[in-house]
Amino acid sequence: MEVETLVKSPEGQELAVLCLDFGYKLAEHPRDLTRHQINFLLNALTYRINKMSYEQNLEPGTTRIIFE
Repeated sequence: MEVETLVKSPEGQELAVLCLDFGYKLAEHPRDLTRHQINFLLNALTYRINKMSYEQNLEPGTTRIIFE
């Protein structure tokens, strides 16, 4: 499964919340993370930041349609 697809999936979103919000660790030490785990965490964080930036720039009464 491609990392971007995983990040946007419900399972990926759940894992991202556990890791980014609740401190769940994928490895004992950061140096023990695999390249796939690092890519997942970075993509999840980037995806979250992009979603937040879309929501913050709306003026009251404005509707934004986002195609992915």
